[in-house]
Amino acid sequence: MGAYASLTLYNFRSYGEYSVEFGAGVNIIVGPNGSGKTNMLEALYVLSHGTSFRGTDREMIAHAGDWFRLEAAYDGLQRTMTAQVDTQGKLDKQFTLDGVKKARLMHAQRIPVVLFEPEHLRLLRASPSHRRDYLDTLLAKLQPDFTWVKHQFERVLLQRNNILKRRLPPAQRDDQLFVWDIKFAELAEQIVQRRQELVQHFGARMSEVYSTIARRDHTVKLTYENTVPGEDYRNNILKLLQANTQHDSDRGFTTVGPHRDELVVALDGAAAASAASRGEMRSLLLALKIIELRMLHEHFEVAPLLLLDDVFSELDASRRQALAQLAQDYQTLITTTDADAIVEHFLEGYNVIATERE
Repeated sequence: MGAYASLTLYNFRSYGEYSVEFGAGVNIIVGPNGSGKTNMLEALYVLSHGTSFRGTDREMIAHAGDWFRLEAAYDGLQRTMTAQVDTQGKLDKQFTLDGVKKARLMHAQRIPVVLFEPEHLRLLRASPSHRRDYLDTLLAKLQPDFTWVKHQFERVLLQRNNILKRRLPPAQRDDQLFVWDIKFAELAEQIVQRRQELVQHFGARMSEVYSTIARRDHTVKLTYENTVPGEDYRNNILKLLQANTQHDSDRGFTTVGPHRDELVVALDGAAAASAASRGEMRSLLLALKIIELRMLHEHFEVAPLLLLDDVFSELDASRRQALAQLAQDYQTLITTTDADAIVEHFLEGYNVIATERE
């Protein structure tokens, strides 16, 4: 099992210079709010995945600085990232993997990582865009080209919306839209197909995993609600785009496509977003994270790094126990303001890291 042994941060977020060592199992990072616990998780996420989960590269530079550097030892190899603002104000980023320099992390060079933070506990009641982003973030980890496909789609969508907003004469408008509609349909089909396959993978496992957490049998159904009906997606969305042209032009944006789709979760036949209790919602999210963890483990054939950012305080005793049991099999970093509420759930050993930074 690959694991981080150490991490050093230079000029990163709240840290000037800070070094820490990790155990290969459960690591509990304890300290008051504002002491930099989440910053430590973010640094490991960036070194593992190449990007942050909560901001831009420039935002990670400590206040009034123009650079930061991260150094870590993972599975006996050195992994480094540096970011420097050049004389033109551009941020140059570079990774070094055991002495070999890389401009960015390719798919094969990434370390699988699963993040669970308090904001995720609101995923099923948040706007549909949050659930689409959740699917797309996981797809980007699993499929090397998904980020490119998504970026190209967003570029085409922007171009199409710009044309719609110009209020051109219908003939001129339709002529300009034609070429973008063809590309839009092609890319949209790829995104929707991949999302649907991912949702099917989750759906086939959710009832079993959720029932284990809840300690009684339940039925969980995941549905990907597509704005384009029928099986021939590419042709059908082309027809819809053309049929909706005036409607979309009046509004200034495209009303059908993967950017408008929805993921719906039902628990025992009722929509979870409106009918599930607070505890049931937390169990559903925990089940999603368990399946995500197993999926990445199977895909990369390496145990993922598990980052739990202050989520234990949001769970009751039974769900804490379920999460603790899961964490025992992975290198896990847990942030908390109250270590006593966590350590009682770990009987096989853990490493406590205290941070008192303000």
